[in-house]
Amino acid sequence: MIQRTILEKVEFSGVGIHTGEEATIILHPEGENSGISFYREGIRIPLSPESVVNFHHSTDLGSEGVVVKTVEHLLSTLHLLGVTNLTVEVKGGCEIPIMDGSGQEFYGSLKDIVADQSESQEVFVVEGEVEVSNGSAKVIATPYEGFEVTYEGDHDYLGSFSYTYRGDVDDIIRARTYCFDYEVEFILKSGLGKGGSLDNTLIIGKDKVYNEGGFRYENEPARHKVFDLIGDLYLLGMPVRGKFLSVKGGHHVNVALVKELYKRSVLV
Repeated sequence: MIQRTILEKVEFSGVGIHTGEEATIILHPEGENSGISFYREGIRIPLSPESVVNFHHSTDLGSEGVVVKTVEHLLSTLHLLGVTNLTVEVKGGCEIPIMDGSGQEFYGSLKDIVADQSESQEVFVVEGEVEVSNGSAKVIATPYEGFEVTYEGDHDYLGSFSYTYRGDVDDIIRARTYCFDYEVEFILKSGLGKGGSLDNTLIIGKDKVYNEGGFRYENEPARHKVFDLIGDLYLLGMPVRGKFLSVKGGHHVNVALVKELYKRSVLV
């Protein structure tokens, strides 16, 4: 693989789904071997499992007391594009804007300005099976020559739902973050979801979807879970090679898996 950056600065603004704060992020191109980092309030936060400070309803990174919240959708987009050298400057609020709840706005703005660089890129290779679990949730990584991600879940409202990503970005990039209608009150009482709305969150009821137009895809919730996991895997700081199965997983087990893989790092 070849290292990649973007050709020019790109700016996104919007509300943070959990803080409700308006923020602007500026994506800056970087040279070879720079890696990806976040920059806020004069502090640079490297992309690494060691930078994770929270994985409750989002993946948050921090350093020296400075935090950048909800990085997973942007990271997933960068992973899918193969961007490896970039600085994400965060201004205003502390949270990456949620946009429409999916990765489509990030992807649409970046896909035509991704540029190959002159250096080869290390790839993280899963060498043996690794499994982490938390109650009924688990994520399993196994060796594989390509990159494949599956999510399997079930819910009273949806029954069993699943999706496997095998490389077609169009099949996941528009899948939105979601919750069930009975969860909304609890999320708000927990101090989260302050910026959530039908413009950026798929709200699912027992026999209905509250958003105009309904689902964007069959099994949209499963596709979004896959999208989130692809973002969390990019905490490893490089493209990943392996097969991943998430069963009822979320950020808590995703991050646990990444930390376990990080201990066993094998680069090619």
